[in-house]
Amino acid sequence: MASEGSCLLMIADGMGGHAQGAMASPAVLDYLVAAIDRLSDPASCAGVIEEANQQLFELLHEREEALGMGTTLVGAVLTAERLITFNVGDSRCYLFSAGQLVQLSYDDVPEGRNNTFYPRRSHVLSQALGGTSLPVAIEPHISVDPPLASGETLLLCTDGLTDMVPNQAIRHILGTATDPLQVARRLAAKAFSSGARDNISLIVTRHSDTPCPS
Repeated sequence: MASEGSCLLMIADGMGGHAQGAMASPAVLDYLVAAIDRLSDPASCAGVIEEANQQLFELLHEREEALGMGTTLVGAVLTAERLITFNVGDSRCYLFSAGQLVQLSYDDVPEGRNNTFYPRRSHVLSQALGGTSLPVAIEPHISVDPPLASGETLLLCTDGLTDMVPNQAIRHILGTATDPLQVARRLAAKAFSSGARDNISLIVTRHSDTPCPS
């Protein structure tokens, strides 16, 4: 989504079963899209995400079938002045620059289970939006970096990709694919060929692209 020079990219990976996850993820995304101006401000970004979490709990108590629903969140706001990235849960954001792959997000998993090189044996999260019967406060991870430089690539993805494709393979594909669409196709194909035990969502954007993908 683009708004007055800002480009907003987000992925929400629903939890709590198909029906609950399918309810939680769009509820959070809709709330945050409507608040893009505040997401674009580092001073208010975390607060808006916390509000989305509270909105999710309100929805949970309005609908009995929503019990246990939750979602992870990873996103980025790209402007000419800066790059803001944010996340809650284990969906990730990577920056690929000068042949190096840098994880900008933080995995909210129990201590000792945060391994970026090998698939995780457990998918327990230390925090997410929703996911419990009673409201729980969250602490979104917010990073502010310089804007994307020419040739730099940003990858947002769920654990359906990172559980199946190691970082070195992700780095190789980002470095050899000719455009973001080819990157996305090759990453998805690699995950599927490795067994693809979960849904895969990913967004790839490169500085030379149009301002914001549709």
